[in-house]
Amino acid sequence: MALAGTGDEIWVAEGTHLPSDTDRTATFQLVSGVAVYGGFEGWEASREQRNPDPATSGTVLSGDIGTTGVDSDNSYHVVTGSGVNTSAVLDGFTITGGYANGTSSQGYGGGMYNSIGSPTLANLSFSGNTATYGGGMHNSSSSPTLSNCSFSANIATSSGGGMHNSSSSPTLTNCSFSANIATSSGGGMFNDSSSPALTTCSFSGNTATYALFGSGGGMRNFNSSSPTLTNCVFSGNSAVLGGGMENYVSSPTLANVSFSGNIATDRGGGMRNYASTSSTTLTNCTFSGNIATNSGGGIHNDASSPTPVSY
Repeated sequence: MALAGTGDEIWVAEGTHLPSDTDRTATFQLVSGVAVYGGFEGWEASREQRNPDPATSGTVLSGDIGTTGVDSDNSYHVVTGSGVNTSAVLDGFTITGGYANGTSSQGYGGGMYNSIGSPTLANLSFSGNTATYGGGMHNSSSSPTLSNCSFSANIATSSGGGMHNSSSSPTLTNCSFSANIATSSGGGMFNDSSSPALTTCSFSGNTATYALFGSGGGMRNFNSSSPTLTNCVFSGNSAVLGGGMENYVSSPTLANVSFSGNIATDRGGGMRNYASTSSTTLTNCTFSGNIATNSGGGIHNDASSPTPVSY
């Protein structure tokens, strides 16, 4: 990757690949103009002959560089997309074993860390990564494009189990977030001053576990975030506040989004809106079978005025 130049493609064969043997700061650094594709066996003559599905191709980028099965000596970030533009491509990999437990940026994005970067990402599985912020991915002032990507069983010891966005606007299409955990908030996704655009994405079985104020099991929008969601599903997520989604001083726009079977142990089984500046807009959205122990099984509005265009 360090030797590749603009227009090059790197084809990666099945197997587990490590960025280093011992250096926790080592990472697979993406390069503008260079496309990296997984899913090859080694005999292919064209890219179309590969298997791009990370679930079956067995092409893995792993941060488990030290003692096998011991997280504390793993890479801080398995992949880094900082400083690149959309011509940097990563396609067809499982990304696992990142452990961002350090200080400053080394606490962000166990699976992938993007700072002022906008790579193009497709057919990726982020699974089994851990960070303080953004277990699967952390975006800082970045706008990556993701398609057909999954985030599962990632952990944030603070917020954003699957993905954490800070002043970022990623675009996600056909992506899934399942069984991710955030100790504080945003089990699936946490948005801070961010406006991601999601189309045909799903959030299922994600959890914000903080016993007092864990919020946004599926997604938490915070500090003037304005995400746009179209044709998305929130099911079986759980938190203290906003089992499916919590909007705190934020104004998301939702169209054709369903919330079912989400649980809040306090308020807002499906959704919680907080503060007068939270002006959620909902068009053709459905809420069914959501539960709140205290109030607002479907939606709980706390000093908020959401706009239901139609249900």
